[in-house]
Amino acid sequence: MQEGAARRSRRTASPPHDAPLSLFLSPSARGSAVERFRHLHTVIRKDSPGIEIGPWRHPVAPKRDGYRTTVIDILDTDQLRAMARQRDVPDCEIPLIEEVDIVGDGSNLLDLVRGRGFSERFGWIVSCHNFEHLTDPVRFLCDCEELLEPGGALAMIVPDKRYSIDRFQPPAILADMLRIRIGGPRHDDDAWDRFRQQALKSHLVDSNGKRHLLWSSDHNDAGAIVAADPRPAFDRLRRELGAGVPPEGFRGHRWRFSPAVFELMILDLRALGIVSMEAETFPADGVEFSVILRTCPAGNPEGSDTVARRSALCRRIEDEAAVVSGAHAAVVGELAAARAEIARLRSGAG
Repeated sequence: MQEGAARRSRRTASPPHDAPLSLFLSPSARGSAVERFRHLHTVIRKDSPGIEIGPWRHPVAPKRDGYRTTVIDILDTDQLRAMARQRDVPDCEIPLIEEVDIVGDGSNLLDLVRGRGFSERFGWIVSCHNFEHLTDPVRFLCDCEELLEPGGALAMIVPDKRYSIDRFQPPAILADMLRIRIGGPRHDDDAWDRFRQQALKSHLVDSNGKRHLLWSSDHNDAGAIVAADPRPAFDRLRRELGAGVPPEGFRGHRWRFSPAVFELMILDLRALGIVSMEAETFPADGVEFSVILRTCPAGNPEGSDTVARRSALCRRIEDEAAVVSGAHAAVVGELAAARAEIARLRSGAG
C-alpha cells in the first residue's frame, strides 16, 4: 500500500521511475500533523476498531496512542524499516514505524482482511495518498463499505493533481475505473499506466533553477511548470509491450483528482447503484485535499437531484482547472494592480 507520508516538501530530488513521491519528502518540511489530519480525526475514534492503510512514517491513528488500528501495507515492518534506513531516516524515528498486521494491496482489501480472520466490522478506515495508486479503486470503495459498520466512515487524503507532477494530466474518468471493475485488469495495464504518468508528468522550476515535484497553491507560476519529454517513456512502453510478458509492476499514480472530480466520481457511483456513500472534500493549500466518505442508505438518489448536483460539480471542475491557468494568473495580477492603483489614488485624494 502506498504510504501516507507528507506532501508539503520543497525537496527537489527526483525519485526513480514509478516510486511514490512520499518516499523522498523530508518530514521537517511537513505541515503540522494536527492541522494536516484534522478532518480525518473527526471520524477516527479510539473506542472503535479501525484500519489504516500505508501509514509509513506518519500514522494518522498510531497504536502507541491507544488507537485500535489494524495496519495494512504492501511491505512488511522489516521492509519498511529497512527502506527508512536507506532513506536516511533518523534512527530515533525508525522504531516509530507502525507494525504491519496485514501485507497486501488495498485493491483487494476485503479479501485481505477476511482472509486473515478478521470477521468484525470497523468504525473507520483511513488512507493517505493511497487511492490514486490502486489498480481497482471502485472495488476498494465497495470493500470499504462491506468492512465498515453502519455509520462508519472512510477518511482519506488524496493528492490534488493541480499542484503536482499530474498537473497536465487529464482527471480520472469513471468509465476507465468501471472497465477495470467489470472487465478486470489487463496484463499490459502497468505498462500503459506508467507511460501515462511519465509521458505527461510535470515539475515546477523555481527562480533558482531547482525542480520541484509538487508545490502548494501559493507557488503556482504557470510559466514555470515544465512538461516532460515523452520519448523516453514511449521507448520503454514499446520495449515492455514487445516483450510479451507482464511488465514490471507500476507503483505510480493511476488516477488523478481535484476535489470536485473526486466528488463527481462518488456521486456517479452512487447514482449507478455501485456504492452507497456520500463524499465531502476539504481542500488544503495545494498539494492534497482531505475527503470523508460516509455510508448512507442504499438506493439511487433522485434523478433530478443527481442531474443538478452533477451539473454543479462539472462547473466546479472547470473552475478548479481555471484557477491554475496562466490566463487566470494574468487576470488576478491585473486586478491586484488595479486595486493598488485605486488605493494609491484614494490615498492621494485624501
